[in-house]
Amino acid sequence: MRKIFDFLKKNILVILISFGLGGFVGFKVLESLGIAYFMSSLGDSLPKGSIADKDAFLETLPEGQSLIQKELIPVEKKAKNIILLISDGMSLSQVSTYRLLKGGPNERISVDKFPISGIVLTHSEDAIVTDSASSATAFSTGKKTNNGALGLDKDRKVLENFTEIIDKHGYVSSLISTSEITHATPAAYASHVDLRWKTDEISLQMMDSDVMTILGGGRHFFMPEKMGGKRSDDLNLLEFIKTSHTILTKKTDMDGFDHFNKGKVVGLFADEALRDKETPENHSLEPTSSEMLNFALKRSEQFISNDCKGFFIMVEGSQVDWAGHANDLNYLKREMKDFDEVVNKALNFAKSDQETLVIVTADHETGGLLIEPATPTNYTAPEVKFSFNTGLGYGSHTGVPVPVYAYGPGSENFTGTLDNTDIFFAMIEALEMDNMSGSCVN
Repeated sequence: MRKIFDFLKKNILVILISFGLGGFVGFKVLESLGIAYFMSSLGDSLPKGSIADKDAFLETLPEGQSLIQKELIPVEKKAKNIILLISDGMSLSQVSTYRLLKGGPNERISVDKFPISGIVLTHSEDAIVTDSASSATAFSTGKKTNNGALGLDKDRKVLENFTEIIDKHGYVSSLISTSEITHATPAAYASHVDLRWKTDEISLQMMDSDVMTILGGGRHFFMPEKMGGKRSDDLNLLEFIKTSHTILTKKTDMDGFDHFNKGKVVGLFADEALRDKETPENHSLEPTSSEMLNFALKRSEQFISNDCKGFFIMVEGSQVDWAGHANDLNYLKREMKDFDEVVNKALNFAKSDQETLVIVTADHETGGLLIEPATPTNYTAPEVKFSFNTGLGYGSHTGVPVPVYAYGPGSENFTGTLDNTDIFFAMIEALEMDNMSGSCVN
Protein backbone atom coordinates (compact mmCIF):
# COMPACT_ATOMS: atom_id res chain seq x y z
CA MET A 1 0.00 0.00 0.00
CA ARG A 2 2.90 2.28 0.90
CA LYS A 3 4.47 1.65 -2.51
CA ILE A 4 1.20 2.53 -4.28
CA PHE A 5 0.93 5.78 -2.28
CA ASP A 6 4.55 6.74 -3.10
CA PHE A 7 3.93 6.00 -6.79
CA LEU A 8 0.83 8.19 -6.84
CA LYS A 9 2.63 10.98 -5.00
CA LYS A 10 5.55 11.00 -7.45
CA ASN A 11 3.36 10.82 -10.54
CA ILE A 12 0.38 12.96 -9.46
CA LEU A 13 1.02 15.59 -12.16
CA VAL A 14 1.16 12.97 -14.91
CA ILE A 15 -2.00 11.34 -13.59
CA LEU A 16 -3.88 14.64 -13.44
CA ILE A 17 -2.83 15.55 -16.98
CA SER A 18 -3.87 12.12 -18.19
CA PHE A 19 -7.27 12.41 -16.54
CA GLY A 20 -7.67 15.93 -17.95
CA LEU A 21 -6.81 14.87 -21.48
CA GLY A 22 -8.99 11.82 -21.18
CA GLY A 23 -11.90 13.93 -19.97
CA PHE A 24 -11.45 16.45 -22.78
CA VAL A 25 -11.23 13.74 -25.43
CA GLY A 26 -14.25 12.02 -23.92
CA PHE A 27 -16.21 15.29 -23.97
CA LYS A 28 -15.34 15.95 -27.61
CA VAL A 29 -16.32 12.39 -28.53
CA LEU A 30 -19.65 12.78 -26.74
CA GLU A 31 -20.18 16.18 -28.36
CA SER A 32 -19.44 14.70 -31.77
CA LEU A 33 -21.81 11.83 -31.12
CA GLY A 34 -24.45 14.33 -29.94
CA ILE A 35 -24.16 16.39 -33.11
CA ALA A 36 -24.25 13.23 -35.21
CA TYR A 37 -27.36 12.05 -33.38
CA PHE A 38 -29.01 15.45 -33.74
CA MET A 39 -28.29 15.56 -37.45
CA SER A 40 -29.33 11.95 -38.04
CA SER A 41 -32.61 12.55 -36.20
CA LEU A 42 -33.58 14.96 -38.96
CA GLY A 43 -33.66 11.96 -41.28
CA ASP A 44 -34.60 12.54 -44.90
CA SER A 45 -35.46 16.21 -44.23
CA LEU A 46 -31.76 17.02 -44.21
CA PRO A 47 -30.31 17.63 -47.71
CA LYS A 48 -27.03 15.89 -48.51
CA GLY A 49 -23.97 18.08 -48.74
CA SER A 50 -20.87 19.31 -46.96
CA ILE A 51 -20.81 21.55 -43.90
CA ALA A 52 -19.84 24.45 -46.18
CA ASP A 53 -23.05 24.16 -48.18
CA LYS A 54 -26.27 25.95 -47.35
CA ASP A 55 -29.83 25.07 -48.17
CA ALA A 56 -31.25 27.18 -50.97
CA PHE A 57 -34.72 27.27 -52.45
CA LEU A 58 -35.55 29.21 -55.61
CA GLU A 59 -39.17 30.33 -55.73
CA THR A 60 -41.12 32.31 -58.30
CA LEU A 61 -43.03 34.92 -56.32
CA PRO A 62 -46.66 35.87 -56.98
CA GLU A 63 -47.18 39.15 -58.80
CA GLY A 64 -49.09 40.58 -55.85
CA GLN A 65 -51.00 43.83 -55.54
CA SER A 66 -49.94 47.38 -56.25
CA LEU A 67 -48.06 49.24 -53.56
CA ILE A 68 -50.34 51.02 -51.08
CA GLN A 69 -48.97 54.01 -49.20
CA LYS A 70 -49.10 53.67 -45.43
CA GLU A 71 -51.86 55.77 -43.90
CA LEU A 72 -50.25 58.62 -41.99
CA ILE A 73 -51.23 60.05 -38.65
CA PRO A 74 -51.72 63.82 -39.04
CA VAL A 75 -48.88 65.55 -37.21
CA GLU A 76 -50.20 68.34 -35.01
CA LYS A 77 -46.90 69.63 -33.66
CA LYS A 78 -44.68 70.03 -36.72
CA ALA A 79 -40.93 69.53 -36.71
CA LYS A 80 -38.70 72.48 -37.46
CA ASN A 81 -35.79 70.26 -38.52
CA ILE A 82 -35.10 66.70 -39.67
CA ILE A 83 -31.92 64.66 -39.24
CA LEU A 84 -32.07 61.45 -41.27
CA LEU A 85 -29.33 58.91 -40.53
CA ILE A 86 -28.94 56.00 -42.96
CA SER A 87 -26.59 53.13 -42.20
CA ASP A 88 -26.03 51.48 -45.57
CA GLY A 89 -26.25 47.69 -45.22
CA MET A 90 -27.58 47.61 -41.64
CA SER A 91 -30.39 45.43 -40.39
CA LEU A 92 -31.11 44.06 -36.92
CA SER A 93 -28.25 41.58 -37.24
CA GLN A 94 -25.70 44.39 -37.56
CA VAL A 95 -27.32 46.32 -34.69
CA SER A 96 -27.35 43.22 -32.48
CA THR A 97 -23.78 42.27 -33.41
CA TYR A 98 -22.42 45.70 -32.52
CA ARG A 99 -24.36 45.73 -29.26
CA LEU A 100 -22.93 42.34 -28.27
CA LEU A 101 -19.38 43.19 -29.28
CA LYS A 102 -19.48 46.54 -27.52
CA GLY A 103 -20.64 45.35 -24.13
CA GLY A 104 -22.43 42.00 -24.16
CA PRO A 105 -26.12 41.09 -24.19
CA ASN A 106 -27.19 43.71 -21.64
CA GLU A 107 -25.42 46.60 -23.39
CA ARG A 108 -27.56 49.36 -24.90
CA ILE A 109 -26.47 51.49 -27.85
CA SER A 110 -27.80 54.74 -29.29
CA VAL A 111 -30.73 53.29 -31.27
CA ASP A 112 -31.96 51.55 -28.12
CA LYS A 113 -32.71 54.98 -26.64
CA PHE A 114 -35.34 55.82 -29.28
CA PRO A 115 -38.97 55.60 -28.13
CA ILE A 116 -40.38 54.76 -31.59
CA SER A 117 -39.37 51.91 -33.88
CA GLY A 118 -40.68 49.95 -36.84
CA ILE A 119 -39.55 47.86 -39.81
CA VAL A 120 -39.00 48.94 -43.41
CA LEU A 121 -39.51 46.82 -46.52
CA THR A 122 -36.84 47.51 -49.11
CA HIS A 123 -37.64 46.02 -52.55
CA SER A 124 -37.08 48.13 -55.65
CA GLU A 125 -39.33 48.54 -58.70
CA ASP A 126 -37.65 45.73 -60.61
CA ALA A 127 -36.19 43.48 -57.89
CA ILE A 128 -36.90 41.98 -54.48
CA VAL A 129 -33.31 42.74 -53.46
CA THR A 130 -32.64 46.46 -53.83
CA ASP A 131 -29.44 48.36 -54.42
CA SER A 132 -28.57 51.59 -52.64
CA ALA A 133 -29.55 53.83 -55.55
CA SER A 134 -33.14 52.66 -55.86
CA SER A 135 -33.62 52.50 -52.10
CA ALA A 136 -32.20 56.00 -51.57
CA THR A 137 -34.46 57.25 -54.37
CA ALA A 138 -37.44 55.76 -52.54
CA PHE A 139 -36.39 57.65 -49.40
CA SER A 140 -35.77 60.89 -51.29
CA THR A 141 -38.78 60.91 -53.66
CA GLY A 142 -41.43 58.53 -52.31
CA LYS A 143 -41.34 56.56 -55.57
CA LYS A 144 -40.01 53.14 -56.51
CA THR A 145 -37.42 52.95 -59.26
CA ASN A 146 -35.23 50.34 -60.91
CA ASN A 147 -31.96 49.27 -59.36
CA GLY A 148 -29.15 51.59 -60.38
CA ALA A 149 -31.28 54.68 -61.03
CA LEU A 150 -31.08 57.91 -59.02
CA GLY A 151 -33.88 60.46 -58.86
CA LEU A 152 -35.70 58.95 -61.84
CA ASP A 153 -38.76 56.72 -62.03
CA LYS A 154 -38.82 53.34 -63.81
CA ASP A 155 -39.46 55.16 -67.11
CA ARG A 156 -36.49 57.48 -66.51
CA LYS A 157 -38.65 60.52 -65.83
CA VAL A 158 -37.23 63.02 -63.36
CA LEU A 159 -38.62 62.81 -59.83
CA GLU A 160 -38.51 65.86 -57.60
CA ASN A 161 -36.49 64.91 -54.54
CA PHE A 162 -36.83 65.87 -50.91
CA THR A 163 -34.21 68.63 -50.85
CA GLU A 164 -35.70 70.24 -53.98
CA ILE A 165 -39.19 70.18 -52.48
CA ILE A 166 -38.31 71.61 -49.09
CA ASP A 167 -36.05 74.27 -50.64
CA LYS A 168 -39.22 75.87 -52.06
CA HIS A 169 -40.64 75.98 -48.54
CA GLY A 170 -37.70 77.77 -46.93
CA TYR A 171 -35.57 74.91 -45.57
CA VAL A 172 -31.79 74.51 -45.93
CA SER A 173 -30.22 71.09 -46.62
CA SER A 174 -26.94 69.28 -45.93
CA LEU A 175 -25.65 65.90 -47.10
CA ILE A 176 -22.96 63.89 -45.29
CA SER A 177 -21.37 60.55 -46.22
CA THR A 178 -18.41 58.42 -45.17
CA SER A 179 -18.01 57.27 -48.79
CA GLU A 180 -17.46 59.48 -51.81
CA ILE A 181 -20.15 62.18 -51.87
CA THR A 182 -21.06 60.99 -55.38
CA HIS A 183 -22.07 57.62 -53.96
CA ALA A 184 -25.66 56.43 -54.38
CA THR A 185 -27.25 57.55 -51.11
CA PRO A 186 -26.15 61.21 -51.03
CA ALA A 187 -26.51 61.43 -54.81
CA ALA A 188 -30.21 60.48 -54.59
CA TYR A 189 -30.85 63.79 -52.80
CA ALA A 190 -29.12 66.00 -55.35
CA SER A 191 -29.00 64.34 -58.78
CA HIS A 192 -31.07 62.61 -61.46
CA VAL A 193 -29.24 59.98 -63.55
CA ASP A 194 -30.19 56.61 -65.01
CA LEU A 195 -27.08 54.88 -63.66
CA ARG A 196 -25.39 55.47 -60.31
CA TRP A 197 -21.97 54.90 -61.92
CA LYS A 198 -22.21 58.14 -63.95
CA THR A 199 -20.24 60.04 -61.34
CA ASP A 200 -19.15 62.77 -63.77
CA GLU A 201 -22.80 63.79 -64.20
CA ILE A 202 -23.67 63.22 -60.55
CA SER A 203 -20.92 65.50 -59.24
CA LEU A 204 -21.92 68.29 -61.63
CA GLN A 205 -25.57 68.05 -60.63
CA MET A 206 -24.73 67.95 -56.92
CA MET A 207 -22.63 71.09 -57.20
CA ASP A 208 -25.46 72.79 -59.10
CA SER A 209 -28.12 71.77 -56.55
CA ASP A 210 -29.49 73.93 -53.75
CA VAL A 211 -27.87 71.72 -51.09
CA MET A 212 -25.67 74.16 -49.20
CA THR A 213 -23.36 71.75 -47.33
CA ILE A 214 -22.00 68.49 -48.77
CA LEU A 215 -19.35 66.62 -46.77
CA GLY A 216 -17.51 63.33 -47.26
CA GLY A 217 -14.84 61.82 -49.49
CA GLY A 218 -14.35 61.78 -53.23
CA ARG A 219 -11.74 64.31 -54.39
CA HIS A 220 -10.80 62.03 -57.29
CA PHE A 221 -14.32 62.32 -58.70
CA PHE A 222 -13.73 66.06 -59.12
CA MET A 223 -10.38 65.66 -60.91
CA PRO A 224 -9.61 64.47 -64.47
CA GLU A 225 -7.73 61.25 -65.07
CA LYS A 226 -4.67 63.16 -66.31
CA MET A 227 -4.39 64.65 -62.80
CA GLY A 228 -4.75 61.28 -61.11
CA GLY A 229 -8.51 61.57 -60.70
CA LYS A 230 -11.48 59.50 -61.86
CA ARG A 231 -13.20 61.90 -64.26
CA SER A 232 -13.43 60.75 -67.86
CA ASP A 233 -14.69 64.12 -69.17
CA ASP A 234 -11.34 65.91 -68.61
CA LEU A 235 -13.03 68.54 -66.43
CA ASN A 236 -11.18 69.81 -63.38
CA LEU A 237 -14.32 70.29 -61.33
CA LEU A 238 -12.36 71.36 -58.25
CA GLU A 239 -11.07 74.38 -60.16
CA PHE A 240 -14.45 75.00 -61.78
CA ILE A 241 -16.36 75.31 -58.47
CA LYS A 242 -13.90 77.57 -56.68
CA THR A 243 -16.05 80.60 -57.44
CA SER A 244 -19.29 78.99 -56.23
CA HIS A 245 -18.13 76.85 -53.30
CA THR A 246 -15.82 76.92 -50.33
CA ILE A 247 -13.79 73.71 -50.61
CA LEU A 248 -12.69 71.98 -47.40
CA THR A 249 -9.99 69.29 -47.62
CA LYS A 250 -9.15 68.44 -44.00
CA LYS A 251 -11.11 68.36 -40.77
CA THR A 252 -9.27 71.37 -39.33
CA ASP A 253 -10.82 73.43 -42.15
CA MET A 254 -14.15 72.94 -40.39
CA ASP A 255 -12.77 74.24 -37.08
CA GLY A 256 -11.70 77.53 -38.57
CA PHE A 257 -14.69 78.01 -40.82
CA ASP A 258 -16.56 81.33 -40.68
CA HIS A 259 -20.20 80.31 -40.29
CA PHE A 260 -21.32 83.77 -41.39
CA ASN A 261 -20.29 82.56 -44.85
CA LYS A 262 -23.63 81.76 -46.52
CA GLY A 263 -22.15 80.29 -49.70
CA LYS A 264 -22.11 76.64 -50.67
CA VAL A 265 -19.60 74.37 -48.96
CA VAL A 266 -18.21 71.06 -50.19
CA GLY A 267 -15.92 69.01 -47.99
CA LEU A 268 -13.74 66.50 -49.84
CA PHE A 269 -11.63 65.00 -47.10
CA ALA A 270 -10.24 61.98 -48.96
CA ASP A 271 -9.44 60.96 -52.52
CA GLU A 272 -12.18 58.33 -52.33
CA ALA A 273 -13.88 57.01 -49.17
CA LEU A 274 -13.00 58.17 -45.67
CA ARG A 275 -10.81 55.81 -43.63
CA ASP A 276 -9.60 54.09 -46.81
CA LYS A 277 -7.11 51.36 -45.82
CA GLU A 278 -5.00 52.27 -48.88
CA THR A 279 -4.33 55.78 -47.51
CA PRO A 280 -3.72 55.46 -43.74
CA GLU A 281 -1.55 58.58 -43.84
CA ASN A 282 -4.68 60.64 -44.58
CA HIS A 283 -6.84 59.31 -41.75
CA SER A 284 -5.76 61.92 -39.20
CA LEU A 285 -6.94 64.63 -41.61
CA GLU A 286 -10.42 63.11 -42.02
CA PRO A 287 -13.40 63.94 -39.81
CA THR A 288 -15.71 61.45 -38.14
CA SER A 289 -19.41 61.41 -38.93
CA SER A 290 -20.05 63.20 -35.63
CA GLU A 291 -17.62 65.98 -36.52
CA MET A 292 -19.25 66.47 -39.91
CA LEU A 293 -22.72 66.52 -38.34
CA ASN A 294 -21.56 69.09 -35.81
CA PHE A 295 -20.32 71.32 -38.65
CA ALA A 296 -23.60 70.94 -40.57
CA LEU A 297 -25.62 71.75 -37.45
CA LYS A 298 -23.67 74.97 -36.89
CA ARG A 299 -24.13 76.00 -40.53
CA SER A 300 -27.82 75.15 -40.44
CA GLU A 301 -28.44 77.18 -37.30
CA GLN A 302 -26.72 80.15 -38.90
CA PHE A 303 -29.01 79.87 -41.93
CA ILE A 304 -32.02 79.72 -39.61
CA SER A 305 -30.88 82.94 -37.96
CA ASN A 306 -31.03 84.46 -41.47
CA ASP A 307 -34.67 83.55 -42.13
CA CYS A 308 -34.51 79.88 -43.13
CA LYS A 309 -37.50 78.05 -41.65
CA GLY A 310 -35.53 74.97 -40.59
CA PHE A 311 -33.03 72.41 -41.81
CA PHE A 312 -32.66 68.91 -43.22
CA ILE A 313 -29.46 66.91 -42.74
CA MET A 314 -28.91 63.44 -44.22
CA VAL A 315 -26.01 61.45 -42.76
CA GLU A 316 -24.95 58.19 -44.38
CA GLY A 317 -22.78 55.59 -42.66
CA SER A 318 -21.72 54.11 -45.99
CA GLN A 319 -19.25 51.44 -45.04
CA VAL A 320 -21.35 49.11 -42.90
CA ASP A 321 -22.42 47.92 -46.35
CA TRP A 322 -18.82 47.50 -47.47
CA ALA A 323 -17.99 45.47 -44.36
CA GLY A 324 -20.85 43.12 -45.29
CA HIS A 325 -19.58 42.83 -48.85
CA ALA A 326 -16.10 42.02 -47.52
CA ASN A 327 -17.36 39.65 -44.79
CA ASP A 328 -15.17 41.58 -42.35
CA LEU A 329 -16.36 41.67 -38.73
CA ASN A 330 -13.70 44.10 -37.46
CA TYR A 331 -14.52 46.48 -40.31
CA LEU A 332 -18.20 46.22 -39.38
CA LYS A 333 -17.47 46.97 -35.72
CA ARG A 334 -15.44 50.08 -36.63
CA GLU A 335 -18.11 51.50 -38.93
CA MET A 336 -20.98 50.70 -36.56
CA LYS A 337 -19.06 52.52 -33.81
CA ASP A 338 -18.76 55.64 -35.98
CA PHE A 339 -22.46 55.45 -36.86
CA ASP A 340 -23.49 54.81 -33.25
CA GLU A 341 -21.65 57.96 -32.16
CA VAL A 342 -23.27 60.18 -34.79
CA VAL A 343 -26.72 58.81 -33.95
CA ASN A 344 -26.10 59.60 -30.30
CA LYS A 345 -25.07 63.16 -31.20
CA ALA A 346 -28.20 63.69 -33.30
CA LEU A 347 -30.44 62.31 -30.56
CA ASN A 348 -28.87 64.50 -27.88
CA PHE A 349 -29.32 67.55 -30.12
CA ALA A 350 -33.00 66.70 -30.65
CA LYS A 351 -33.61 66.09 -26.95
CA SER A 352 -32.18 69.50 -26.16
CA ASP A 353 -33.85 71.22 -29.12
CA GLN A 354 -37.32 69.58 -28.91
CA GLU A 355 -38.09 70.75 -32.47
CA THR A 356 -36.09 68.19 -34.43
CA LEU A 357 -37.24 64.85 -35.85
CA VAL A 358 -34.45 62.26 -35.87
CA ILE A 359 -34.85 59.15 -38.02
CA VAL A 360 -32.41 56.23 -38.11
CA THR A 361 -32.79 53.54 -40.76
CA ALA A 362 -31.00 51.62 -43.52
CA ASP A 363 -31.41 51.09 -47.23
CA HIS A 364 -30.97 47.29 -47.10
CA GLU A 365 -29.05 44.54 -45.32
CA THR A 366 -25.71 43.31 -46.64
CA GLY A 367 -23.96 40.03 -46.00
CA GLY A 368 -26.69 37.87 -44.49
CA LEU A 369 -25.11 38.27 -41.06
CA LEU A 370 -26.05 35.57 -38.52
CA ILE A 371 -25.47 35.26 -34.78
CA GLU A 372 -25.12 31.59 -33.83
CA PRO A 373 -23.89 29.37 -31.00
CA ALA A 374 -20.31 28.23 -31.46
CA THR A 375 -21.50 24.63 -31.89
CA PRO A 376 -24.98 23.43 -32.90
CA THR A 377 -25.71 21.57 -29.64
CA ASN A 378 -24.21 23.97 -27.10
CA TYR A 379 -26.32 27.03 -26.35
CA THR A 380 -24.59 27.82 -23.04
CA ALA A 381 -21.00 28.43 -24.20
CA PRO A 382 -19.69 32.03 -23.89
CA GLU A 383 -18.42 31.99 -27.49
CA VAL A 384 -20.65 33.38 -30.23
CA LYS A 385 -20.22 32.70 -33.93
CA PHE A 386 -20.87 35.63 -36.26
CA SER A 387 -21.13 34.51 -39.88
CA PHE A 388 -21.80 36.18 -43.21
CA ASN A 389 -23.93 33.96 -45.41
CA THR A 390 -24.27 35.46 -48.88
CA GLY A 391 -20.88 34.54 -50.35
CA LEU A 392 -17.37 33.83 -49.15
CA GLY A 393 -15.48 37.12 -49.37
CA TYR A 394 -18.03 38.75 -51.64
CA GLY A 395 -21.20 39.24 -49.63
CA SER A 396 -24.24 40.65 -51.36
CA HIS A 397 -27.38 42.55 -50.42
CA THR A 398 -30.35 40.66 -49.02
CA GLY A 399 -34.07 41.31 -49.11
CA VAL A 400 -34.74 41.18 -45.37
CA PRO A 401 -36.47 44.22 -43.82
CA VAL A 402 -34.45 46.85 -41.98
CA PRO A 403 -35.27 48.72 -38.76
CA VAL A 404 -36.33 52.32 -38.40
CA TYR A 405 -36.06 54.36 -35.20
CA ALA A 406 -37.55 57.81 -34.63
CA TYR A 407 -37.62 60.58 -32.02
CA GLY A 408 -39.27 63.99 -32.00
CA PRO A 409 -42.19 65.71 -33.73
CA GLY A 410 -43.65 63.43 -36.39
CA SER A 411 -42.06 60.27 -34.99
CA GLU A 412 -45.49 58.69 -34.56
CA ASN A 413 -45.54 57.82 -38.27
CA PHE A 414 -42.52 55.52 -38.06
CA THR A 415 -44.16 52.60 -36.25
CA GLY A 416 -45.28 49.23 -37.57
CA THR A 417 -44.42 48.06 -41.08
CA LEU A 418 -43.40 50.70 -43.62
CA ASP A 419 -42.34 50.56 -47.24
CA ASN A 420 -39.16 52.51 -47.92
CA THR A 421 -41.25 55.02 -49.91
CA ASP A 422 -43.25 55.71 -46.73
CA ILE A 423 -40.17 57.30 -45.15
CA PHE A 424 -40.46 60.17 -47.64
CA PHE A 425 -44.15 60.82 -46.98
CA ALA A 426 -43.71 60.62 -43.20
CA MET A 427 -40.95 63.27 -43.40
CA ILE A 428 -43.12 65.52 -45.57
CA GLU A 429 -45.96 65.18 -43.06
CA ALA A 430 -43.62 66.09 -40.21
CA LEU A 431 -42.67 69.51 -41.66
CA GLU A 432 -44.67 72.71 -42.05
CA MET A 433 -45.28 72.72 -45.80
CA ASP A 434 -48.42 74.82 -46.23
CA ASN A 435 -46.70 78.05 -47.21
CA MET A 436 -44.44 77.88 -50.29
CA SER A 437 -42.24 80.75 -49.19
CA GLY A 438 -39.49 80.10 -51.71
CA SER A 439 -35.81 79.32 -51.27
CA CYS A 440 -34.06 80.86 -48.29
CA VAL A 441 -30.56 80.29 -49.64
CA ASN A 442 -30.52 82.02 -53.04
